[in-house]
Order: sequence, then structure tokens, then C-alpha cells
Amino acid sequence: MFKLISVCFLEMLWCLSDLIIKPRVIPYEKGFRRETLCKSFDLDYYKRLPKKVFTIQSDFGYELSCELVEAVDNRDKKLAILCHGLGCAKYTSIKYMELFYKLGFTVLMYDHRNHGLSGRAHTSMGYYEKYDLKKVVDWCINSYGEDIKLVTHGESMGGSTVLLHLAIDDRVKCAIADCAYSDLQQLIRHQLKQFYHLPCFCIPVVSFLTYLRAGFWYKEVSPIKVIADVETPVLFIHGKIDNFVPSYMSRDMYEHKKKNKAIFLVAKARHAQSYCRNKEEYKRRVEHFLNRYMK
Repeated sequence: MFKLISVCFLEMLWCLSDLIIKPRVIPYEKGFRRETLCKSFDLDYYKRLPKKVFTIQSDFGYELSCELVEAVDNRDKKLAILCHGLGCAKYTSIKYMELFYKLGFTVLMYDHRNHGLSGRAHTSMGYYEKYDLKKVVDWCINSYGEDIKLVTHGESMGGSTVLLHLAIDDRVKCAIADCAYSDLQQLIRHQLKQFYHLPCFCIPVVSFLTYLRAGFWYKEVSPIKVIADVETPVLFIHGKIDNFVPSYMSRDMYEHKKKNKAIFLVAKARHAQSYCRNKEEYKRRVEHFLNRYMK
């Protein structure tokens, strides 16, 4: 009986580890169709834009699927890199692409590892993804020159990736983190209690399993631990009624960051819904932030 209970407990821990490193990922075409049906972006407008599709080789042996939308007139050499959230792909970045493109930016969207059309490797919630983002920044600078003005924008896991990347790369002019989590362990603790009604004492064990399987510890995915030392300006955005990644995480990171910061909390917005809930104010806040720091 004890052996059976032990086996069942280990299987449960293994499954919890899978939720992090092998999340359910929506097939690319299905996800794209879902976004078009939700009308989160203007499909006809998107189809008319000139696009370049290519891949960037990651340092970890897989390819990152990229899509570049070149600005008609980019004499200011502004480029926005967009990072999507967990379980989806770059099609969820198209709505933000429209925003930046209309502000005169060339826009690069790409799929994270284990997502979309990119190569397969364990998802790490920002740990390895930050190095992939650095590789994308390398490509932008090599392609457009050292004087390129870069801004990064991320949603959910993409937002946390953007923040973790700032701690290892200061070549970005400013960054926007939409509904980012401040600390992976704290996020898992919240979600275990909220959605699975499971005890939190198992987190260190699951983290150890994840380290054995994927090479990172949960404690290493913690934007709030690095944000105080980040000089790059950051705009934090979060839906006030986000129950998946609670909004206090963005408020805490805003408080920890010493300077060059702004925050926008969107009323009645759930997880990753801030833009769709209040497009005009979202655009206004982003434009104001960029005008202040993109010099």
C-alpha cells in the first residue's frame, strides 16, 4: 500500500513538472484561426502588409521561427521585438504588431522554443527563452546596425522573458511587460492553490525534477530578483482582475524597480486581455512611454 501511494505521488509530481516544461501548446494553424475568429486583429490589414519569414539559429540547437514586418519609412531605425505567452505562438503578437507598425516601427515576431513553428526543447518559462531573445537582438543589430533603436514587448511568459533578458543585455532602449509574473515559484504556489487545490510543500521536489529533466530551477526564474538592478525603462501592464497571473506581481515589480518605470493597470481585464479590453488607452500609454524613452 505504501509503495502504491509513493508511486502515485511521484507520478503526480512528474505531471506537475510536465505542466511547466511540456505545456499544452495549441497547433499553429488552429491558434491562428482562433485569433482571427476572435477578431483580436484586422486580418485583411495583416494580409496586405509585406512580411519576411525566416529562422534564427538558437544557441541550444533549434531554430526560432520569425516573421518580420518592415516599416514603410524607418529612417529613425526603430524596431519592436514581440514575445508571446505560454501555449500559443506569434499569431497572438499580431495585435501588438499593428500598434507598433502604425507608430513607425519595423516589427519582429517569433515563436518561443517548443511553441509554434520553432524547434522543440523543454519550455523553461523564461530561463532559456531569455537567451533566445538575446539571439534575436543579435540578429536585429547585425541586420540593421548598432544604432538600431530596440524595444521589446512581451505578454505573460513573454513579458517575464523580456524582463529576465534585460538583466543580461542592455542593448534594448525600453521594454513593455504585459501581465508578466514576478517569480515562478510564487506563481506556481498561487496556481496550485487556486486551480488544483494542492499543497505547496511539493514545489521544491517538482523543481528538483524539473532541474533533472530540463536543467533549471524554479528559483532561477524570478524577474523581481533582477528588476531593481535594471536601468532599462520598463512599462508594466496588467489586468486588474487577472486571476491566472495576479496583478500584484506587476505592482511589486514596479515598486522594486528604482527608476525609469511606468505602470498601467487595466480595469475589468483578465489575463492577457488588457489590450482587447481598452485598446485606445493601451495605445496611448504605450505611445507616451515610447515618446519619453525611445530617444
